[in-house]
Amino acid sequence: MKDFGLILKKLRKARGLNQEELANALGVRKTTISNYETGYSTPPSTMMRQIAEFFSVSTSELFGETVPMQEPFATNDVTSKNVPVYACLVGSLENSLPLYQLQLPNVLMGEGNFFALQIADDRMDRAGMPDGSIAIIRLQEFADNGDIVVTSVDGDSAIIARLYRSGASVTLVAESSNAAYHPVIVNILEQPVKIFGKVIKVLQSM
Repeated sequence: MKDFGLILKKLRKARGLNQEELANALGVRKTTISNYETGYSTPPSTMMRQIAEFFSVSTSELFGETVPMQEPFATNDVTSKNVPVYACLVGSLENSLPLYQLQLPNVLMGEGNFFALQIADDRMDRAGMPDGSIAIIRLQEFADNGDIVVTSVDGDSAIIARLYRSGASVTLVAESSNAAYHPVIVNILEQPVKIFGKVIKVLQSM
């Protein structure tokens, strides 16, 4: 579990959290996080899934099993999916031209339909999405509070943000080391908010 401890520490620091803040987010004590990171103790399977969901990674990635980016190629292999990668989205997927396709195994993706965005800024670098990474998104038009989504406001270009709802208000939060990004607060009665999908995984550049 040594690799897990190092990876957990790296993910925590990339999010800009100290051990106490991560412990509060996961509902455990600070000493528990410290024990995980040093390898002194091992999280149970339920906590492992909770940690993976919090950092938007798979449990296999928590153990250092990374997924390399691949060059585009077509396949009819039923054990994998072709995922289109876009530079940006405007209006709809149908009106956007993908840069290329990624071939990713079904066991990694799970159920659903997917697309990807190539990250070209530091808007979500503290959420583990630095410039040059690729965000894998499950197509869906709904999201829970705290989900990281691809969304657009009033037909503008889509952005990636953490979404929070309160009544008719939607707040889109960037998790960036760049202080220039501010939360976007929208009244959905005045400006429509379109959700393209939820970020489920991030592929780091190799």
